[in-house]
Amino acid sequence: MGSLTPPALVRLLRVTAVVTSALAAGACAKVPTQSASMQASPNLLVSANQLQLQCFEVGRIVSTIIEQAADSIMVVSTDPVVRRNALLWKITGIPLVQEAALRNDPMVAAVDLLAFTLQQQDHFTSGSGREAFGPEQAIAVAAARQAIDEMMVLASRVLRTGRMSASADADLRAWTASHPMQGPALRRISILAADWDALGLSDKTLTAAIGEVDRRLANLSFRLSYLNETLAAQARWNAELAAEDAMSAPRVDSLLGTGAATMRSVGALADEAPALIDRQREAMMRDIDGERIAMMRDIDRQRALAFQEVAAQREALEAALTAERVALMEQVGQERAAAFLAADSLAQRSIDRSGSVMRRLGWQLALTALIVVAALLGSGLILINRWHGTAA
Repeated sequence: MGSLTPPALVRLLRVTAVVTSALAAGACAKVPTQSASMQASPNLLVSANQLQLQCFEVGRIVSTIIEQAADSIMVVSTDPVVRRNALLWKITGIPLVQEAALRNDPMVAAVDLLAFTLQQQDHFTSGSGREAFGPEQAIAVAAARQAIDEMMVLASRVLRTGRMSASADADLRAWTASHPMQGPALRRISILAADWDALGLSDKTLTAAIGEVDRRLANLSFRLSYLNETLAAQARWNAELAAEDAMSAPRVDSLLGTGAATMRSVGALADEAPALIDRQREAMMRDIDGERIAMMRDIDRQRALAFQEVAAQREALEAALTAERVALMEQVGQERAAAFLAADSLAQRSIDRSGSVMRRLGWQLALTALIVVAALLGSGLILINRWHGTAA
């Protein structure tokens, strides 16, 4: 690609800063190891990152199978139509494999890769491409079957049961049969056109969003290296296709025009390769920014709900404490009033009892005084009688 221009260097530095900060933040918090669709598939044995890397590797293997089979057909065949179809198979088939393997969700990538291999086999055995390679059609059919075998090996490594369930296999084959490839350019509908709820893509929880951001950052370099692997080959194959078209033209001026167009196409492709990588990277960073904003909104919403719940619990606690305080004060008031009533009753009983005692003491003193007076009077009378008796 040559030396980096200042804008590209600035973008690279920004990407590096974002990746570094994201990895530093990821070191402080545990993120989920499975994507949203994988959480809906308990039959899986591996994490999202492991499945993503295995999809990259199987994508490389399938791309190699297609390239080798197409090269074999071009070496054996002398028919220009067959050779052109083989070249088109490489030019269009390998980018379709890359597109499927680079799906953001690794579970969707694995299913889309398998769907591609099934569509390719149907295309070369019973579809519109069943006669695309003439006598060498068996090479393409064998390559298509080998690609399916590689996907079955992947399934045996990542599934607990070692293979897809019969119902899932039947559903996927029915879907591929209803969505066949069309033409030598292998125009296809991807698995993303299927029912997204059935793929488990409706789960958008906070933890799933964090895990997806972490996984995209971790696999950014793998994505870029995977795309870079075939850029030069794609340019060469497009040049070969343009040359084949030019050589098959009946007039010299058409040949010259096609050659000029070929050179322009090659130059445009070479010029657009860095821009394509930059657009892919910028789109990925925009997705990451959008997910980060959504994640922060979810955090703010959950924090607000937490604060509301704390405030409600605090108000309930204050109300309970106030009610208990009021009940306690009422109980203390009642006990104090009862104590005062008991003290008044005791004082009144004490006063009543002391009055009766004083009256009884008064009567006893009066009786004692009468007895003393009577005794004194009796003694005086006795003394007077004795004095009169003596005087006589």
